[in-house]
Amino acid sequence: MPSPSRNAVRRLAAARVISVTGTEASWIALMVAIYASTHSTAWMSAALFAAIGAEGAATSLLGTLGDRFDRRRVMIASELAAAIVAAAMALTGSPLALVILALMSAIAQSPYLSASTAAVPNLVEPHDVAWANSTISVGRNAGQLLGPMIGGVVAGFASPTAVFAANAVCFALSAAMVSSVRGTFADPDRAGAGEHAGIRAGFRFVMADPVLRLILLAWVVLLFLLGPILVAELPLARSFGVGSVGYGFIAACWGGGAIVGSFVGRRLAVWNERTTMVVGCAFVGAGFAMIAAAPVFGFALAGMAAAGIAEGAVTVSEQGILQRRTPDVVRSRATAASEAAAMGAFALSFPTAGFMLHLIGVRGVYVLAASGCAVATLILIPAMRELGRDRDPAAEEERVAEALVRG
Repeated sequence: MPSPSRNAVRRLAAARVISVTGTEASWIALMVAIYASTHSTAWMSAALFAAIGAEGAATSLLGTLGDRFDRRRVMIASELAAAIVAAAMALTGSPLALVILALMSAIAQSPYLSASTAAVPNLVEPHDVAWANSTISVGRNAGQLLGPMIGGVVAGFASPTAVFAANAVCFALSAAMVSSVRGTFADPDRAGAGEHAGIRAGFRFVMADPVLRLILLAWVVLLFLLGPILVAELPLARSFGVGSVGYGFIAACWGGGAIVGSFVGRRLAVWNERTTMVVGCAFVGAGFAMIAAAPVFGFALAGMAAAGIAEGAVTVSEQGILQRRTPDVVRSRATAASEAAAMGAFALSFPTAGFMLHLIGVRGVYVLAASGCAVATLILIPAMRELGRDRDPAAEEERVAEALVRG
């Protein structure tokens, strides 16, 4: 008989498929709409900077909601607020209005990830944490696969407005799915509330932990050099003569690869996550290097898929590390702190993205991203060595439990 806790995770994964599909389709439609109105990569950079920067700033503040209130209700409210903003996007065609609404949508969605990530260890048994992270990641990455293809096709053959309207429906359906989940989303005792009081408790915890601090530094470096890729994807597609449909497929290959990587991550967890983190980050860079050297469009798609596979496995491992090393009482804020810092670095890469695109070209941007992955890999090596020296009893107990489950 299926485990009730596993059923709860499957429902959360289904909600992620619905929500992320709409969100990713909307991003493609947003870029197509802005480029069609302005023919400017600067406007595209502005939209990305506004949305991702706003989400990073809001996450650092609104991440506290997952530690203070019922996490399931926080997730539902986040999805419903995003649905309202998506509906407003369907009613306007102004580039400035779309940028502002994209910013508002990012803020609305900001509490969801930290609350859901913090809830996972409470919804399942310790030996199922890797399975749960993998399953939810598969749902998210399935949305990243479907959304860009749907968004590119609908925006190309119908209109971006239709995509924005559909996204509003997706958010509402996701909220309904989350509301149907039954389970424990937080430790009822939440011991240590006094020790971890305040909005900045998550930042303090992450910065005090040598492993989490180095992992965060690696992501900050990588994402700061990765941002221009999002601006370069549409020009890359146009350089191969495949337009907005090809643009959608470039993004979809990342999602498709990440699905495979998430399934791989299901069988990793504690026992070899250190190798996964280091090798996976290096392989992401190798995928970007393939794109930079691509002679034909299919080769570029293969490079993006390879990078996605590596990213999917790394994400599952990284979430498990954070969840095990963070007490429930501060887990949402610690997740939010890591996300906010990483997204802040990502957002800061966009103001100069258009300039970098003109300076070093589309392929040069992918070389830059591959270099960022190489530096991040070097930072992760000492982080994983520290993790190996600092195995806690709970982690070892989980490793034994996983081995028993596998037989």
